[in-house]
Amino acid sequence: MSSKMATVAHPFLDKEQRKIQGLFDSIAPRYDLLNHLLSFQLDRRWRRLAVGELRPRRGGTYLDACCGTGDLGFSLLRGFERSEIRVIGADFSLGMLKLAVRKGEEGSRPHFLAGDTLRLPFADGTFDGAAVAFGIRNVEDLAGGLRELTRVVRPGGRVVLLEFTPLHVPFVGPLFHFYLAKVLPRIGNWISGSDERAYSYLNESIRRWPEGEALSDQMRAAGVCAVRWRSLFPGNVALHAGTRR
Repeated sequence: MSSKMATVAHPFLDKEQRKIQGLFDSIAPRYDLLNHLLSFQLDRRWRRLAVGELRPRRGGTYLDACCGTGDLGFSLLRGFERSEIRVIGADFSLGMLKLAVRKGEEGSRPHFLAGDTLRLPFADGTFDGAAVAFGIRNVEDLAGGLRELTRVVRPGGRVVLLEFTPLHVPFVGPLFHFYLAKVLPRIGNWISGSDERAYSYLNESIRRWPEGEALSDQMRAAGVCAVRWRSLFPGNVALHAGTRR
């Protein structure tokens, strides 16, 4: 799905870089609260499962791209001593990064830096693995973002995507989409105070996102092999993982 198609299809899906930066800067102060509240705390479990697919090991270096406030990076660090693993979080929203830096003690948090996923400031093959949790959907050029994410991972390294997906479970699906379209935007926009209607954008971006196998195909086209995916409870989140060729 190209960003041009998304922009034409619905005004909330204009993924032009500066607009997305401004949107996430505006909701940064309430971002973590709303993640946990609106997912009923399930987002914590989803991130742990993504870390498992990344298969972190001692001595490895890992990238949390589109890192937001750094929750995936912090999950990666759990279970390791300070010197045993290196985690870098990159995001182009300075509002999100400021909050990420404040979380955790010095030395027990990822190294955070400003970086656009379409132009990552790293050499080829820098990382043993790279992951994105609920961020790749917001990249202006999905194919370009996947290529760049794959480029910075060494051959044999892991590429993991954790992202929302349309829910088609009978009976539950219609209820979920009502919640997504009517309830979540009102709560999210009100609590976040978002003038950009960020949580209305969330609804539309999920509905138009490529589903399971379609996203797997795009990962393969970017240079990721052995791609596997599965939906996570309650079915509105998909976890994709593969290995760089």
